[in-house]
Amino acid sequence: MKTQTIDWILYITTILIVAFGVGLIYSITYGQEATRNYSEYQAMFAVIGILVLIFLSFLDYRALGSIAYPFYGILLLFLIFLIFTPYGKTTFGATRWVNLGFFQFQPSEFFKLATIIVVAKICDREELTLKHLIVATLLVIFPVILVLKQPDFGTALILLLSGSVVIITAGFDKKYLLVLGGFLVLFITVFLLSAFSIRPFSGMLRDYQKQRIHTFLNPQKDPYGAGYNVSQSIIAVGSGGVFGRGLGYGPLSQLNFIPAKQTDFIFSVAAESFGFVGAAILLGLFFVLFLRIIRIAHKARDNFGTLLCYGIAGYFIFSSCINVGMTMGLMPTTGIPLPLVSYGGTSLVTSLAAIGICQSVMIRHKKIVF
Repeated sequence: MKTQTIDWILYITTILIVAFGVGLIYSITYGQEATRNYSEYQAMFAVIGILVLIFLSFLDYRALGSIAYPFYGILLLFLIFLIFTPYGKTTFGATRWVNLGFFQFQPSEFFKLATIIVVAKICDREELTLKHLIVATLLVIFPVILVLKQPDFGTALILLLSGSVVIITAGFDKKYLLVLGGFLVLFITVFLLSAFSIRPFSGMLRDYQKQRIHTFLNPQKDPYGAGYNVSQSIIAVGSGGVFGRGLGYGPLSQLNFIPAKQTDFIFSVAAESFGFVGAAILLGLFFVLFLRIIRIAHKARDNFGTLLCYGIAGYFIFSSCINVGMTMGLMPTTGIPLPLVSYGGTSLVTSLAAIGICQSVMIRHKKIVF
């Protein structure tokens, strides 16, 4: 197979972002006992994820269509298992992990990819009808409802947004999309009514989720309580200045003022360590990543490949923008990790697998020469 069809810029950009993340995670616990645990764990899954990326790059992405429904169904069973059995692992009040003893993973992370694949499969048709729209919408809604039950609003939001991107770009009749838009407006309305405890929707969100919305609207109302996380994150971002404090020398990250510093608020650590210049470089790498994936979507040889890449682009764009936005107080705190950077094996492998699928589409965008 000719290597000219490989998007080397996509490969290089991905590796640079992953390396940036591993370095940040190491610096976060620099000189502490947890240093080896966090950084080595992330590095191990980075290697596993890169192997998955390479495997999927050379696997024909069209084969994913044949396993879309079984993959989706198995993950759906895992989500049901988490909610209705006592065997899931609960952290910070949310039951998101399946604990197998020697290994634990988060099914909802894999579901981000499974939803994109199965909805792309449904929408890969010459003639799209209202029936196809209803089925595709239900395939997005089922996992969203189950993930909200864990509860994990952030992951549910990404599932909803990335699935919607696939549906919107599939080519449905505009009048059908207006129906979908109506449902989205209804969802947002019900969410806001619940956030402000307006009956009969007051019980849909947990108290801490409502508090996050109120904190987003007015973070200074309780700077040492509900608004503490966002306030410290904003201070850390500003304290980095132009060139940063240096890797491993940021006072707010090293003294544990930044909450969830290796996961949700890792961008704050990046800004404090490398300053405006370093944060801009990281965001620049993500921007290149977005452009390369969208470019592949345009070059895809079939509709299935195009929809896969648009859905994956949506996943990366929404996850990154929401994560960075919440560290600067521009978005509510939702617990969405920064793709390829935040600590977490399942999230990292899922993101690298998504890149591998895009690379597979790129490799096969024209006739393959052996």
